[in-house]
Formats: sequence, structure tokens, C-alpha cells
Amino acid sequence: MDRKLDELLFALMQNMTITVSGEKLARDLGVPHSTLVRWVEKLRESGVEIRGEPFTGYRLVRLPDVMLPQLIRPRLRTAELGKTLYHFYKVDSTNAFASRLLSHGRKAPDGTVIVSEYQTAGRGRLGRSWHSEPESGLYFSMILRPRIPPSLAPLFTLGTAVAMHNAVERDTRVDVDIKWPNDLLVGRKKVCGILSEIQAEVDMIRTMIVGVGLNVNHARMPSELTEIATSLRIESGRVQSRIEILLEFCEEFENLQADFEKRGATAIIDQWTAHSSFANGRKLTISDSGRLLEGTTRGLNRFGALRLEQKDGRIEEVYSGDVVHWE
Repeated sequence: MDRKLDELLFALMQNMTITVSGEKLARDLGVPHSTLVRWVEKLRESGVEIRGEPFTGYRLVRLPDVMLPQLIRPRLRTAELGKTLYHFYKVDSTNAFASRLLSHGRKAPDGTVIVSEYQTAGRGRLGRSWHSEPESGLYFSMILRPRIPPSLAPLFTLGTAVAMHNAVERDTRVDVDIKWPNDLLVGRKKVCGILSEIQAEVDMIRTMIVGVGLNVNHARMPSELTEIATSLRIESGRVQSRIEILLEFCEEFENLQADFEKRGATAIIDQWTAHSSFANGRKLTISDSGRLLEGTTRGLNRFGALRLEQKDGRIEEVYSGDVVHWE
């Protein structure tokens, strides 16, 4: 259904200045007129403004900000990432769909990307929910098959943060920080979260799903989030292109992946360290499995764990947790 809606919307976008007859649209799409009417209503329910002209046809009121594969694929500057692309107007979560895709044995080669305009059950780290606003955020997941042991999986999460950091700064000129392990901040407010899930054998990852939620064009955040979250539109004062950011991200991530294959963990750790104020000399508190760890950051180890210097000078290597306070 979503693929057919994409075809209809793309046809309307190609004829932005004119009204296209319903009969012609139905004929071009190979469906009965009654089906076309239902599809138009589906697009309207998704927030696309379509005017129905009596006896003439349909016309877009404005150019919608929709992540159409027809607009993304021709502009991808990657070898694999995003070449297989699933687009939804609404889904529970892109990570959940990716998991179902794999479990049902459907086509999902390395570099498959799933993107949705809206998530009804977006998920963050540590079981948290993720606020998803239609046509405002960039919500997507990647299916990856890196030939690495499970111990190196955190590096790909860090690499995703680096790639998104670079894409956002290049495309929006907004200064972005990376909070360990993988949140993107503007000032002290969160603008992006990343959630990774793996299926692995003892010595090798079979598949990795990396989900990204980026607040792009939210004009305002819900009242309960205003103190801790923001959007690129709020910070820059202008509407940003979600498609441009995704295109930049895909290129950045694939380049970083290639560098990792040549140089190993250093390729990701060096970039993460260069772009994160949390890498060295930051006093913070981490909540990890019910315990609180306080210390000063001293970089990452080769697996992506944060090296935390305790008051007695001892270095604690933290592999997971949540930064709950920082100075």
C-alpha cells in the first residue's frame, strides 16, 4: 500500500502546477478510480494537502516534505547503503519492521534502509519511548551485516553518531555534540537518539539493526520535553530538508564503514573523540545496571567503552549505561 501511495504522490508532485484528472491518474497507476479515491484519502490522513477539483481532478496544495524513494534513490552517493529502501507513512517502529523483515526472510541485503514519516511506538535506549511527530522527524533504521565479532558492535553505534553529527553540521550549520555513547546534543538538549540491536553467533554478528530518530522540523517540543530535547528547526530558526540530511548521512556512514574496514576501530574512535566534548576531561555520572559511577572521562578503549578515571586514579571501563549528570 505505501509503495502505491508513493507512486500516486510522485505523480502529483510531477504535475504541481496543474490539476490532474482522476481518470488519468487511475489509468497511469493501473487501478480503478474507486481505489484512487481511497489512496487520495490515505495521503490526506497522512497530512498531504490534496485539493479535489470537481469534474477536473486532483492537485497538490503545497509541495510536501515526504521521504519519497523516488526522490532519494536517484541522488544517493553510496554503493550499497539505501539502495534497498522501504518507505512508510506510518509504522510501529522502523527497528521493529526491520526485525520482522529479517524473521520473515524477505529481501533485506546489507545496507537496507527503512524510513517512516511517523512511528506509533518509536523506541529509544533502555526501553524508553521516542516522541515521533509526522513530517517533522527523520526516523529510519539500517540493516547491516558487518563481518565483526559481537564485542565490536558498539563501534557501529558510535559510528552512526559520528556520521549523523557530520551530516547535520554540514547540511544545517548547527553545532552538534555527541554525548556518550550515541546521543546528539545541541547545547545540553537532545536532538537525536540511536538504538542498535544485534543477532549474533558466539564469534560473529549475523545482522545488526541500527535505528535513528532525529528531531528535524518540530516547531516546538511537547511541554514535558522542552527542558531536555530540541529540534534542528528550533535551533537554526529555519525549516531543514530531511532528505538532504539522510543523503548526507548515508554517504558519511558508508565512507566511515570503508575506513573502518581499512584501519579498524581507530577509524571510528578517532572521529568520535574529535567530535565529542564527552571524550576527555568531562566530569560526569553514569547509571549502569543500578549503580552510579562518577569520574572524569579519559577517552575510549578499542571496543568503544568509555574510560572513566575514579577519584583514586583507577580507570573504570564502562561498556554500557546512561549519562545522568555532567559538568
